[in-house]
Amino acid sequence: MPAIVVANPKGGAGKTTLTFVLAGELARSGASVAVIDADPNAIIAKWGAKRTEKGQALPFEIIASPKESELVKLMDRYTASHDFVLVDLEGTASRMTSRALARAHLALIPFNLSPIDAELAANAVALIHEEAEALGRPIAFRLVRSRDNAAIETKTAKRIVAAISDADLPLLSTGLVERAAYRDIFDFSATLEELEDGQTSGLAAARRNALEVARAVVEAVQMEMTR
Repeated sequence: MPAIVVANPKGGAGKTTLTFVLAGELARSGASVAVIDADPNAIIAKWGAKRTEKGQALPFEIIASPKESELVKLMDRYTASHDFVLVDLEGTASRMTSRALARAHLALIPFNLSPIDAELAANAVALIHEEAEALGRPIAFRLVRSRDNAAIETKTAKRIVAAISDADLPLLSTGLVERAAYRDIFDFSATLEELEDGQTSGLAAARRNALEVARAVVEAVQMEMTR
């Protein structure tokens, strides 16, 4: 089944949040999900460890801190046994990133809607094209708006989105909105389902956004695998 790689050479682009929200929503829908946490910060792995210490079940399997030499075998193993495999990569271009992209059915590139972050996202796209050239085949990818403003779309954001469209780059139809609940899932070692209104704000909106993002990713994966 599909391997979805979340990559951006820039740290702070929202890779881990996107990976986590997507994994949680896919698992909630009944899919078997494995998350390979290849980010040196190991935020998802630490979240899982806290839950295990509390005796709480994990909604998806977590494989922490894989060695570079193990990554391809791990991706192959878990795509054979799970409905979805997600790989949260480190925030730098590396051989680990290259190996993950070589096995990806879809790469997601989250980026913040600022000129600097958009430029760095373009670097990530260039990296994917380089890897595709080396492999001799295309690598499917989608840019993903990250930390979107829930209330308004700024003029800067509109310019960036227009530039992406003009460049004919694939942009996921739904972006991940900036929500307090997405931070609180890590603070409380919880899932979106487990959070309560008294713990965080905008919970219902965060859950709707998570569902919309997951649906958009699944549609993109289905489209690419059909090709």
